Amino acid sequence: MKTLKFFLTVVIAVFACYYAQGQTSTVKDDLSKAQSLAQQGNTAEASKVYLEIMGNYPENRDAVQGWLMINMKRSPGGEEEAIKQLEELEKTYPENTGILFFKTFLQAEFNHLDDALKNAEKLTVMQPDDGVNWLMKGQILESMDRNDEALSALEKATSLSPDNADAWQIKAGILAKTNKLDEAISSYNKAIELAPGQPVFIYNRGCVYCRKGDKANALADLGKAISMNPQFKTYAPKDEDYKSLWEDEDFKKLVSQ
Repeated sequence: MKTLKFFLTVVIAVFACYYAQGQTSTVKDDLSKAQSLAQQGNTAEASKVYLEIMGNYPENRDAVQGWLMINMKRSPGGEEEAIKQLEELEKTYPENTGILFFKTFLQAEFNHLDDALKNAEKLTVMQPDDGVNWLMKGQILESMDRNDEALSALEKATSLSPDNADAWQIKAGILAKTNKLDEAISSYNKAIELAPGQPVFIYNRGCVYCRKGDKANALADLGKAISMNPQFKTYAPKDEDYKSLWEDEDFKKLVSQ
């Protein structure tokens, strides 16, 4: 089964889409101004605009993301410095949940899981109706092998954000990990319904079908995933979820085509 990392995949895409829908024209204009300044190389002025947005709109996460993109060092140890930078920003903007969100994000991505969980819990208290916060908390708990608690958080995430395909996919992975295979397939079905162009969702559902002994559906999903991304040909012969089919002639044919 293929998994997704925190920072560069799931949550960034999720929250960017989610928050873009609720921005006022003023915020959009200010963000556009900051982005334009950054593209022109005027990072000092861009940073000032992002900081103004942080002060005026404490729930806006795009400003924090933009500020990080121009201030975070792309070098070993850069993430640790970024966490410290965000902690300094918190002193100036203590009510800004966007700063706390990204600090939690980086802590989770770089394996400071105890700190990340404490801050994720703060976020779910401060913004209890934000499904993305519950999604992040669930991912952190899963990384800590606290799967029952992770599943509870993902239940909340899918309840609050039922159109979030990534939340359904991550929930499905936890269900599969805890051998709730039928429930996992149902959750993958929902994820695939919402995001039919994501081959990893289809591949992972095939993994669950294989574990259930459903060869036909396992190979159908694997074949579809390979047609969308041929790299899955190399994953499946090494994936323990497909182990029961490794010597199967139909499986061999599928991954060798």
